[in-house]
Amino acid sequence: MRKLKWFSLAAVLSMVMMLLGFRMPANAAEAYVIDEAGMLTNDQLLALNSLAEEISLRQECGVYVIITKDMHGYSEDEFAEGIFMNYDLGYDRGNKDGASGVLLAISHGDSFFDAIAYGAASGVFTESKLDRLNDIAYDYLSAGNWNGCADAFIRECDNMLTQSGYTYYVPQYTDPTVDPATVSYSPAQRRRRWLGTLPFAGAISAALGGISVFVMKGKNKNTGIAKNADRYIINNGVRITVSQEHFTHKTRTVTHVHRDSGGGGGSSGGGHSYHSSGFSHSSGGRHF
Repeated sequence: MRKLKWFSLAAVLSMVMMLLGFRMPANAAEAYVIDEAGMLTNDQLLALNSLAEEISLRQECGVYVIITKDMHGYSEDEFAEGIFMNYDLGYDRGNKDGASGVLLAISHGDSFFDAIAYGAASGVFTESKLDRLNDIAYDYLSAGNWNGCADAFIRECDNMLTQSGYTYYVPQYTDPTVDPATVSYSPAQRRRRWLGTLPFAGAISAALGGISVFVMKGKNKNTGIAKNADRYIINNGVRITVSQEHFTHKTRTVTHVHRDSGGGGGSSGGGHSYHSSGFSHSSGGRHF
């Protein structure tokens, strides 16, 4: 019996270690142009990555185009921002406060795209500039020219960076920076990861239940099926010793306190831009 209990405990510990070590890859390999939907040829991918890499290193600002099969579980408002963080993008990505980049995120299955910028790049790629980039992307995507879209986006980002006099710096944020851990997995990846843990959780529960039974049986030798409940009933019958009151309704009074609306957004000072969240957004993504 003792050997069996130790074996069960060892099995549980092994499964726990497997569960803790279970991970799904969240981030793609380092690249500037990623095509998960197969819309670009290998030669086009090589040329686009070479162009984007040269511009990104020269400008010290990552320039990215990512084509996904679907929205990865994100809403349209979340899509571009989620892809940027999920793929761990940005120049100087090792410094999360300093990662700087601009992204065109395209969902092939949903015919949807949006441009977004992060870090120091958001000082250049304002809403109007991102809308301009979306205009360029729409013209090509609506014509089915995926390679032309990526090439034009990358080159226009280079022009905007040059014309703005952009130089890389580490921004200071008025709000806490975005925690990459909160978006290290897309909603779709989190669902698959959770489903993947169910077999391990079931096995652990079964093993713990078995151990509990063995322990209780070892301590209580007369464990068996009771034929009646006479031993639990007092001589005078059932005696209720506890009473409770249950209320079916309650009244709640709510007082609304009005707050004065304050100004927000970014500002600058001491040569550094200040961003409320690190991202700058377009006026909205588009369908093509």
